[in-house]
Amino acid sequence: GHGSSAARVHFVAGGIGITPILPMIRMADRLGIDWTMVYAGRSRDTIPFLSEVESFGSRVTVRTDDEHGIPTAADLLPGVGPDTSVYCCGPVVMTQVIADTVREMRDVELYSERFSPPPVVNGIAFQVELARTGEVLDVPADKSVLEEVLKARPDSSYSCRQGFCRTCVVRVRSGEVDHRDTVLTDAERAAGDMLICVSRCGGDRLVLDL
Repeated sequence: GHGSSAARVHFVAGGIGITPILPMIRMADRLGIDWTMVYAGRSRDTIPFLSEVESFGSRVTVRTDDEHGIPTAADLLPGVGPDTSVYCCGPVVMTQVIADTVREMRDVELYSERFSPPPVVNGIAFQVELARTGEVLDVPADKSVLEEVLKARPDSSYSCRQGFCRTCVVRVRSGEVDHRDTVLTDAERAAGDMLICVSRCGGDRLVLDL
């Protein structure tokens, strides 16, 4: 029999969350499944794979924060009702909103993929100084700068935790950066930008503009 009794599938992707969702919509399309998708992101020029996503036509709704505001659960789940399966991947805040809403809906199944940080490879321990307060944080060899910064500054912004999305960019005031992201340009790196979710220190200490 079928793994799922759902007559419809609805996908929700937030920003870089499109990466695992894209192969799923290609498959759904190929199998002739009745599917829809909402793709949310900050702005049209920051979200990846936009042209491919839009090639699926009216099945897809693209909503950007700069044009439409931050999406509500209703914006992300249009037409979702009984016998729908929802597949969602994106920032934790978004997946949480969807989970809380779907929990109240009858006969709707939710499959969600959260972004978790990749394991640190060849890490060495170092220190990070928060320039504005003078606080010094120890970053262990197997932890990211972001993880340690969040302990001291729980409201620090981040999203993908994998060096794709730029949300966690911080200005480095001094220290040598071991850049491990995939998006910053040479000019941005030269200006002192660093993505603290994946990049590390190439020496003993980084001083960050935090």
